Parts: sequence; structure tokens; C-alpha cells
Amino acid sequence: MTVQDLSEKKQNAKNAASVAAPAAFARSLILQGLALFYRTPIKLFRPLRVDYLIMARAIMPPTHNDRKFSFHSTSLGMLTNAVKQHGFIFIPRHVLPPLVANSMIGAVLFTTYITVLSQFSGTSSFFESDYNHSLHSPPPFSIVFTSGAIAGAAQSLVAAPLDSLKVRFEVNDLLEGKHKSMFDFAKTTWKELGVASIYRGIGLTLVKDSLSCGLFFGVFEFVKQQCYNAFIEGMVDYRETSKKSLLIEPAFVLAAGGMAAISYHFVDYPLDKIRNIFLIEEAQSEYQHEQKPRLYKDTWEQCKLRIKRKGLIKFLYSDFGATVIRAVPATSVGFLVFELMKRKFDRELYDENI
Repeated sequence: MTVQDLSEKKQNAKNAASVAAPAAFARSLILQGLALFYRTPIKLFRPLRVDYLIMARAIMPPTHNDRKFSFHSTSLGMLTNAVKQHGFIFIPRHVLPPLVANSMIGAVLFTTYITVLSQFSGTSSFFESDYNHSLHSPPPFSIVFTSGAIAGAAQSLVAAPLDSLKVRFEVNDLLEGKHKSMFDFAKTTWKELGVASIYRGIGLTLVKDSLSCGLFFGVFEFVKQQCYNAFIEGMVDYRETSKKSLLIEPAFVLAAGGMAAISYHFVDYPLDKIRNIFLIEEAQSEYQHEQKPRLYKDTWEQCKLRIKRKGLIKFLYSDFGATVIRAVPATSVGFLVFELMKRKFDRELYDENI
């Protein structure tokens, strides 16, 4: 391997990370912005693993929490109230840690996806393979699905510690001063649990994230590239209306992001409910090192009880529609940011090769 090859690989890795981080951060901010309209904690696409407003919401006066809608119930209103009560130190202590964690998980997901797909596609970089639709045929669904599944598994390993925190988090512990900050809570909890307990039940998470992320990226690329190409080929006067057609590709990107979000949640939503039951059983178990078979058995019993009480469909997909409605716009815009950043590096690589 030559020095030039090593330099190209380093540049490709840097480009992959540069694309992933803005998309994850943009989507995370947009999802939280939708809290203006939804009072309940938002459960959306993967980067929003932890609600970064949980502490700000907890210290809101009861009269403000009871209102259907007011400035005080918005994200900005809750943060303003928190800063008034505790000063600006509240932001780095209780807001930035989960926000950074959410963006980091999203960056791992997208960076892994770009890197793996470029290897499977047989190109030096994913950007190069996607620059010119007329010169490069879209990768088949199977390759995109596999790349997405591997990326989902990678982000599961990063997200598992956050999942272990989420089920053990108590707002009162921070309000009463048991922990100085979110970071202090995470450090103390992880030290008490140990690596084995943090990653207990990782099998469920890997299956859930691999399937849902594989479908997520597979549907996105299929709609964005193959459906787009088929649509363009069907336009007889495409070249004559090229100016109007400039809006067609972004529209397909937005549509692809929306359909990908629906596909993702169709698989992730029910499996996530089962996984959360396992995590709660594990957190509430009397002995920290209780055997996995017993935990899986208890999880299965809890699932059967809920199915008997609610019915299978209601147990697996209750509130599914509301979740999808909140997920579609943020995921679509996040993917649009992803595509725009990717095209920026496409042009750079193209110019370098001229």
C-alpha cells in the first residue's frame, strides 16, 4: 500500500465523519424542536436516545406543566426557566451531555454505514460512487441493507451504556444533589454496574437495531436512487425541463427519508417495547448478576401478560402513528443535510481527479 493510498483512506474517513456529524446533530435538534407541539418525551429515530430536556422539564412549575400550550412548555421556555433557577451552569451539566451523546450515536451510525457501503460497492469512497448517477448504477438493495445492518450493530454497542442509564435514571437524585450532573450520574452508575451488566441483553438490541437500520437505509437508497432514476427515465422531455427538474431530486430525498423513517419504526417500535421490558426487569432484579435465562423468561412472561390485557397489535403498535408523524419530518430533513454534505465531497473528489 502506497503513501498515497494511505492518504486517500484517511481523507475518506475524515469525509465520512464530517458528513455524519452534521446530519445527526441537525436531526437531533429538529426532533427536540418538535417538542413545541408534543408534551410527552419524543421517541424518534436513533440519535435521540436520551431526552436532553428531562431535567429542565422536571423543574418546571406545576402550573406551567398543566397548560396545553404556552411558551413555558416549549423547549426554549423550559431552558429559560432552568437557567433562571440554576444559572447557565445548568446547560453544560444537564443539557449538553445527552445532546452530545445523541449526536455521537448518530455519527457512529452514519460513519459506519458510509464506510461499509463504500467497501461493498468496490469504490475507494462512497462519495465517489454516488457522484454521477449516469456513470454509476445504484448499489443493490441487499448490499445497502447489509451495510445498514452492520451500522446498526455498531451503534448498538455505543448506545447500550446509555440504555442502561435510562432505565435507572431518577430525576430526584439530581434534584436532591446525589449527583452533581448528568456526567457524574453516568460515571457513578457505570462504575457500580460494571461492563457485564451494562451490556446485558445486548443480543436483543443488536437484532432490533440491525434489522431496523438495514431496512432504514435500504428503503432510503431504493427510493432515492432507483425510484428516482425510473422516474427520470420516464420523463420524455427531461432535458428540456432541466431547470424545473432541479427540485425533483431533493423531493425524492425528502420522500425517501420519510419512507425510511416509517420502515424503520415498523420494525424498531415493537422490538423496542420488548427490549425495554427486558431492561426494566434487569434494572429491578434483586441481584445484579441474575442469570440471563431468568431475565428472558421474566420478560416473556411480562409480554404475555400485556398481550393478554391489551391484545397483540395494541401491545406492539400503540401510539405508533403519532411516533411516525413526529419522526418523518426530522428524518427527511436530516437525510437532506446528509445528501448535501455528501455532494460537497463528491465535487471535491471529482475536481481532484480531473
